[in-house]
Amino acid sequence: MEDQQHAERPAPDARRPASRRPRAPRSAHPVPDAPTPRATAPRGVRRAVLLAAACLVLALLPGAPTAAADGTTSGTSARTATGGLRAAAGGCRLTRKLVPRCPGGVLTGAYVHPHGHETWNAAVKRFERQSGGRLGVVHFYSRGDSLFPSRGQRHALNRGAGRRLLFANWKPDDGYTWRQVANGAADARLRAEARYLKKHWDRPMFLTVHHEPEDEVVATSGSGYQARDYRAMYRHVEDVFDEVGADQVVWVMNYMGFQGWVQKAWFKNLYPGNAYVDWIAYDPYMAADLGGYDPGGLQGLINRHWGTDWRGFYRWARRHHASKPLMLAEWGIGERPGHAGWKGRFMRRLARQLAQAPALDAMIYFDSPVAAVAGDVTIDTTASALKGFRRLRASRVLSKVVPSFG
Repeated sequence: MEDQQHAERPAPDARRPASRRPRAPRSAHPVPDAPTPRATAPRGVRRAVLLAAACLVLALLPGAPTAAADGTTSGTSARTATGGLRAAAGGCRLTRKLVPRCPGGVLTGAYVHPHGHETWNAAVKRFERQSGGRLGVVHFYSRGDSLFPSRGQRHALNRGAGRRLLFANWKPDDGYTWRQVANGAADARLRAEARYLKKHWDRPMFLTVHHEPEDEVVATSGSGYQARDYRAMYRHVEDVFDEVGADQVVWVMNYMGFQGWVQKAWFKNLYPGNAYVDWIAYDPYMAADLGGYDPGGLQGLINRHWGTDWRGFYRWARRHHASKPLMLAEWGIGERPGHAGWKGRFMRRLARQLAQAPALDAMIYFDSPVAAVAGDVTIDTTASALKGFRRLRASRVLSKVVPSFG
């Protein structure tokens, strides 16, 4: 039975809790530390167990997304020794860090904002029906002491024959500064969540710690919100999870991707270090209040920039973190006023252009009518937009990467 509790539905803007200070504009035209020591043993243990657990993550279904929408597979399915994941014969597989092995394959997913009193389960079902394919990943947001995934979220992730990957986005610092979390003030909260995951989530998952931190940095010494404070917090959260044995987590460093922040002297101090980061992610949008509409299609989305000093986040990530898989943890497209059909055409163009970004391994859409600043970026703003998204979803780059758990 579906969970009807109001706690299972997000606030009107679950993605954007109130910041401690005004947000900077993500516009194409701008308006003018010592780390926490790391225990090495838990990391090694976590990686070993994760490797075993990720043997579950064998397979991704090939073929048309409508064929995978109900979780069915073509070919011969094989259950792993641990009984977790099915693999279709000849299908695209995932690495232990959930990276598609097949050349050009992109793992696709979404955050789906419920309509009215929809449960998470109903929202995911609706989105999959509209988009023409089963989601590989479902993105959820949490903060503070709220344990995740909740019962309603688990129902949505496990709905039907094909279970989905969890991407959890957590702000564990709710009520604390980043430095306080790094120094152990929230350890009871961290341990409670790690134990909860051990009990309630038995397969690999993505987790990011306080997404888009660069938008909330307070560079003043002692603020508790310096870039190095974020880095120390991220590391501490991961260390605590290691100690508890929450070994199924694949760790995601989720930036905003706004040029104005990347060019700050402190920006590099946010990065927790290669030993702590499995994926690099960022959140590009195209909307009237987020820099307008770039005619460049895919490149305009993933490499939004101005001037020549910096050439976009995708290029930056490939230069500075070439060894890490790259994800659009959020992306969304708004309608272009006065240009009927533009959004649908943009989506269809993306379907043809994805091969131009071979380092892009995952795209997680932000399906919400109330995205902060971006506004309505749902896939069905118009019939043309929905048709374009369905075309994108049916492209071979996306449709051949659909994980299926047994």
